[in-house]
Amino acid sequence: MGKRSWRSRAVEALPGSGLPELQELSQRLVVELAHAGLRVAVAESCSAGALANSLAKAEGAGDVLFGGFVTYLPEAKTRMLGVPAKLIETHSAVSRPVARAMAEGALAKTTADLALAITGVTGPVPDDRGNPRGRVYIAVVTRSGDGIDCHCEFGAFPPAVLLDSALRTVLSLGLDALKTCLVREGLD
Repeated sequence: MGKRSWRSRAVEALPGSGLPELQELSQRLVVELAHAGLRVAVAESCSAGALANSLAKAEGAGDVLFGGFVTYLPEAKTRMLGVPAKLIETHSAVSRPVARAMAEGALAKTTADLALAITGVTGPVPDDRGNPRGRVYIAVVTRSGDGIDCHCEFGAFPPAVLLDSALRTVLSLGLDALKTCLVREGLD
């Protein structure tokens, strides 16, 4: 892999009705991946496997879902995905650099063509580094060199609302990155 080209975004409010429902987004991503003959891997922290579960519920997931990593603890991010411990120490596990490293790690550890990563605070209290509830970082990378990251400040909503918003955001970014990848490779 050469140098990755990253695009950054920010979200300061819940996606709400602006994004399709979670399972609709999962199904759409699975269909697009299957159509292109590509596979996806996930690296999850605050979602604790919910992203992989959402994708697995989509029809055709068995053909495109490579699998994933649930790396709730910083040590798991380091051991399973190769995220440098110094990166976590410097920026915290809930940060743009760590989300990017998680996505890169998922791509490096699998033969998937697209990797989705999510880290943040969706539980009821801030984390040990002071990251507030509702702060989420997402990173999406393709093997062809495209990357998108997103810093979300959803606010202090209930955990289920935050998780749904974070999952819909990561899936939407995955669709965006896949589209860019397919256009670049002339496969759309």
